[in-house]
Amino acid sequence: MIPCQAIAPAIPVTTRPRLPAWMPWAVAFVLTGPMTLPAVAEEEEAAPRALEEVVVRGYRDESPDIGRNSLPPRELPRSVQIISDDLIDAIRPYALEDILTLASNTAFLGDNDGRENSFVMRGFQGTPVLRDGFRVETFGGISDPELFNIERIEVLKGPDSILYGESDPGGLVNLVAKRPLAVDHASLAFQASSFGSASPRFDVGAGTEDVRFRVLGLYEEDDGWRDFDNPNQRTFLAASVAWQVADRTEITLLAEATDDDYQADFGTAIDLDGDIIADPKQVNNHPRDTLERHQRTYGLDVRHDLAERWDVEARVRRIESGYDYSALFLPFGLDLASMTYFRVPAQQEQTNEETAAQVNLAGEFEVGGLRNRLFAGVDYRLSDTANRTRFNPGAPSFLNWMDPDYSEMPPPEADIPLATGFYSLEDLERRGVFLQNHLSLTDALLFSVGVRHDAFDRDPKPGSSTTPQDGSETSLQTGMVYRFTDVLSAFASYSESFAPNFDLDKHGDVLEPETGSGFEVGVKADLFGGGFGVSAAVFDITKENVATVDPTAMPTDPNPFGSIANGEERSRGVEVDFSGRLAPGWQVFGSYGYTDSEIARSRNGDEGLPIVGSPDHTASLWASYAVEAGVLRGLVVSAGLQHVGERLVTGDANYDGDRSDRVDLDTHTLVNAAVSYEWGDWRVGLNLNNLTDEEYVDAAWGGLSRSVHPGAPVEAVLSVSYRVR
Repeated sequence: MIPCQAIAPAIPVTTRPRLPAWMPWAVAFVLTGPMTLPAVAEEEEAAPRALEEVVVRGYRDESPDIGRNSLPPRELPRSVQIISDDLIDAIRPYALEDILTLASNTAFLGDNDGRENSFVMRGFQGTPVLRDGFRVETFGGISDPELFNIERIEVLKGPDSILYGESDPGGLVNLVAKRPLAVDHASLAFQASSFGSASPRFDVGAGTEDVRFRVLGLYEEDDGWRDFDNPNQRTFLAASVAWQVADRTEITLLAEATDDDYQADFGTAIDLDGDIIADPKQVNNHPRDTLERHQRTYGLDVRHDLAERWDVEARVRRIESGYDYSALFLPFGLDLASMTYFRVPAQQEQTNEETAAQVNLAGEFEVGGLRNRLFAGVDYRLSDTANRTRFNPGAPSFLNWMDPDYSEMPPPEADIPLATGFYSLEDLERRGVFLQNHLSLTDALLFSVGVRHDAFDRDPKPGSSTTPQDGSETSLQTGMVYRFTDVLSAFASYSESFAPNFDLDKHGDVLEPETGSGFEVGVKADLFGGGFGVSAAVFDITKENVATVDPTAMPTDPNPFGSIANGEERSRGVEVDFSGRLAPGWQVFGSYGYTDSEIARSRNGDEGLPIVGSPDHTASLWASYAVEAGVLRGLVVSAGLQHVGERLVTGDANYDGDRSDRVDLDTHTLVNAAVSYEWGDWRVGLNLNNLTDEEYVDAAWGGLSRSVHPGAPVEAVLSVSYRVR
């Protein structure tokens, strides 16, 4: 897919000053907050506030319903990391990559020019990011999900196509959204940063024994730290209602809307040493280029208790999303000798409509005195995607990277010809069914086995450049957990994954799906009364049927650039994760990971190279101390480190087959800190990111001059919140 970008003139434009959209929110918050305090105090004197139902999780979240398994992480024969909302609130990440990369062996790969979040996990690219167990199509899916509405992040390591279907063998991520609470609550908040961002937000909910609701939202305007003319703007709103229809039946309705008017950011450029060229604030398109995105989600969940220890759940989602780049000059490459960018006029837009449904059955029964916990499910997804690209390589524009002049404008969108080879209009249908059982052979030994079958059909519409495709795959999983004591357990597992392969062979036929398989062995411990958890694991994963160049393809073949599915990638490593409460007031979250990834077989001449974007070492630590008594009660002081090791950008920078021009990113370590103080219903916090102001590259998609993401410099984030009730 071709992204989009544009150039705008450097001619000064005189406009009437525009009142920031967040200002009325901020004024209302400042004026009404202090006025509300006395009223609340008087109300409390007249009638004591009802006791609230509060669940304190801290940095360790052992939720008993991870993914589609109603089991706590300690009983799953695999590595699982849970990033709780308390940790998210403490770190206050701007984007998903700022918090997800705290997980071991997890690194940010890039955002594909603003269209999708991409990560490397355990050495493998293409980590799926699900929302409430539903996977959204990339290229038109949910990019940069709003973290204000996230209850927790589930990081499930290793190959696993059992519960969710197609996946990459490194693992998957599931974002769990906030839902109605059993208590009345209302809060207002305001957040601002030294980069010029400002964001008012609210979270309100109430209910009775039978009906509960929650509404939350925000507006955000962010100038950013790079040299764009227009700010990033986001409007977000989410609402959910839970209705206890009967003693055994509950219905939840939900809706969510996101509208973005963002800077069209194509990154920066690095040299053959992996170092940033010129000022990292410079943009290689035009400072006025924009990317508009929208996403709407509508959902229905119905849960019914069939009988004691048996329940069924039906879930439906309707997701409408898309993006639209302004007409722009797309950066295509940088000549390092002359430091000149080669750019071409381009524009792209896409819409995606998806309907997804799940039916889940969970139950517990005994056979021969042995406890069985059975999980079964059926999935259906239908995606309708339309993509249109405009592209004109015959009218290039050149930009001096050492002295950029942004006065040249791209042609109007109508003057950029359609690139018919990139036009796609298709339906993609997926169906899956799975069965998984967790058998307690003894009180200490748990055995798990699962099987899933998936089928998919790709149906291009007339005029589309995509190819019809259909296929099916069966995946297996087995594992066991042995509890030595109430504190210590060991686990081992074998699991498989698959993902459709959209590359074509020399005859024009679609290749067989990629498949993955992996072994994992580890230990888990619950320390300090269960409030602190530690896990360690070693793994060995192989991915096969990777598309590589077909050396037998000839110019006379229907597809002279055909591929064959004989590539193989392998990853081996170790990881240690820990989180929880060490002592009164002390909480930590941390991880260490080592990955040895390798392209084991390829016709592209890449044998022996690590997988692009996969760091050899990752490490993270976030620690906080809360004063729980005395005059400083309510004060929380936190600090953190995040280390990312060396990563391959490309094994062939000049695309000439010579592997001597391999490019790697250097290691980098970030230092962050935070302090907050809470008194009564008020809370004030200050986060400081990249305290040492280190210059680094956050991610690189695989080239030197596009989708290279420079890391942000030192930043201060101020937050103020007030709990109305």
